[in-house]
Amino acid sequence: MQTFSYSIQTAFIFFPILAFLFTLPYILYTYHKYGSVSFYRSLIVYAFLLYLISAYFLIILPLPSKEFVASLTRPNYNLIPFQFIQDIFYKTNLEISDFATYFPALKAPVVYEAIFNIFLTIPFGLFLHYYLKCNFRKTFFYSFCFSLFFELTQLTGLYYIYPRGYRTFDVDDLILNTFGGVIGFVIGAIFLRILPTKEEIDKKSFEKAKVVSANRRILSFGIDFIMSIFTILGISYFLRKLKLFSIPVFLVLIVIINLFYFVVMPVLLKKKTVGMKYLNLEFDSEKNLKWYHYFFYYFLLFMEFFFLPVITLFIGYAFHHEGMLSQVSFNYYIIVVLALTSLLYILTFLKQLFHMETLYQMITKMHIKSTLQEK
Repeated sequence: MQTFSYSIQTAFIFFPILAFLFTLPYILYTYHKYGSVSFYRSLIVYAFLLYLISAYFLIILPLPSKEFVASLTRPNYNLIPFQFIQDIFYKTNLEISDFATYFPALKAPVVYEAIFNIFLTIPFGLFLHYYLKCNFRKTFFYSFCFSLFFELTQLTGLYYIYPRGYRTFDVDDLILNTFGGVIGFVIGAIFLRILPTKEEIDKKSFEKAKVVSANRRILSFGIDFIMSIFTILGISYFLRKLKLFSIPVFLVLIVIINLFYFVVMPVLLKKKTVGMKYLNLEFDSEKNLKWYHYFFYYFLLFMEFFFLPVITLFIGYAFHHEGMLSQVSFNYYIIVVLALTSLLYILTFLKQLFHMETLYQMITKMHIKSTLQEK
């Protein structure tokens, strides 16, 4: 039991780290497919992620030393099905006709390990039936494959990190784990009656996605911006290798790449950038949009978010360099500029959050709408 407790505690320690790494891909996928992030869906997915981590740690922890594993001589597999039933009667005082022997038998490792192997995959079968809508045949097959993955992990000594398996590959575990998945399938049918179905969750997500959220707008721009940065860095790397790199060339490259991503691409993709296309968005305007409309829109956006703060800081640095500002005054100047910039970002985000027009949207009369269709 201490082993089980240790594995669960370790899973809870690692869960925030893995959840953090999982979050961005999950958000990108969810916005792409549904147009919004559902709290209920996220709760189900993250609970399932925690379950997978816990289940995995339960079958590999605690990790022994390589010297201990190398000294093992016991067989590392059992291919006799239902051997655990014989072991229960052989290693306990269980008598079918005597109820007084039942409770003491439950304390025996051979019994609670069998029960553990059943309970291990009940959440897996429940998730397959309730959320993924798998039928009995698929749930049975996937539960078997899930268990086989665990058993092969043990048989190979954690994928050959160890010289041999430090736990036993047991066909009974395959049987019990698969049976647990089947029980989860049955419980999933009950959950379908009392909890919102996946279709109902999806419907609410599509309804919510009709109004483009601030997070979706920012994520769309972030995809384009990061792609442009990596493109600039990649080309700069090759220019360095060819000894063609210089500051003027780098500045020209920045202009060209940003023009390509934020002006040329919306023309080629018909009112969409790459990020907008992935998140099922497009520009909405009464005008017949031309390339200069996109140029003006993103010029104002970059001016508001990047150029104005940078230029303001540069002016302050120039005054300080010329001796017109003391070091103390310059420090206060930087604090004020950063505070005002942060306030600008917060106000713009709040405007997006409450679906109000930002400055560059008011001037250009260009807005963003969702093109996602309910499936």
